[in-house]
Amino acid sequence: MSATRPLDPTRDARILDAMLELVAETGYVSMTIDAVAARAGTSKATIYRRWRNKHEIAVAAMARYHGRLTPWSVDTGGFRGDLLAHAHRFAEVLDGFDGRLAIGLVQARASDPELIDELETRFSSGARLPPEVVERAVRRGELPGPVDHRVFEEVVASVMFMRWLWRLPLDAAFLDHVVDDLALPALLATGRRGGVDLG
Repeated sequence: MSATRPLDPTRDARILDAMLELVAETGYVSMTIDAVAARAGTSKATIYRRWRNKHEIAVAAMARYHGRLTPWSVDTGGFRGDLLAHAHRFAEVLDGFDGRLAIGLVQARASDPELIDELETRFSSGARLPPEVVERAVRRGELPGPVDHRVFEEVVASVMFMRWLWRLPLDAAFLDHVVDDLALPALLATGRRGGVDLG
């Protein structure tokens, strides 16, 4: 990014929003700087004065996007209720713009794996269970010991994402199934083993 040219926040916002829209519509691989410039009503030269490539624009766009998201949390008073609430929340995320954006970015795993690694490191996804949900369950005696909260993402979110890809319903019955038959047994087993390191 240029260190000498002042930024125009309004123009930059249009560019970053255009980038996200196009990724959601066409995918990261198909998205071009020409298309971003046309959507944002600016020039390629203007974009390249700010970011060197698609990778840098994607990171900046996701930082802006996550900065505008409203934090979401819930405490139902019970571990199963918390897991169900988060499963329902993730289903809502998948059915909205976030779902289309996630699909568009998944393409980058093959063409730009460093981008996905950076995004996963810097930004929390709606698939992740906050650690305080597990901590509350341990305090209430619902879990036999501390567990890695990322087990939820490894088990529930992965299954839900694949089902969503196949355009199968993420209805209440299915969410009950993934929580009761997959998430709770996995988390309870992990707690009995004294936790798990997911890396």
